[in-house]
Amino acid sequence: MSNGQDDRITTIAADLKRERLRRKFSQKQLARKLGVSKTTISAWERDVRFPKEQHLPLIADLLDLSEIHLLLVSKNRKMAG
Repeated sequence: MSNGQDDRITTIAADLKRERLRRKFSQKQLARKLGVSKTTISAWERDVRFPKEQHLPLIADLLDLSEIHLLLVSKNRKMAG
């Protein structure tokens, strides 16, 4: 039932950094596209902060990630505390 993507639950931090680098975006470039600061991207990638749910659709679109995957990771993180 795999769609070609890794079905394991990872962290948004790992997904963001991996896909940002794959697309050769700097943190500053990605921040500009998302309407946030570079320090926000850095905090997301270090798992210090977590993107607001309103940012998830745009992150998914820009980085070609599954929005469902991002929402699952978001929900798992909230349940874990």
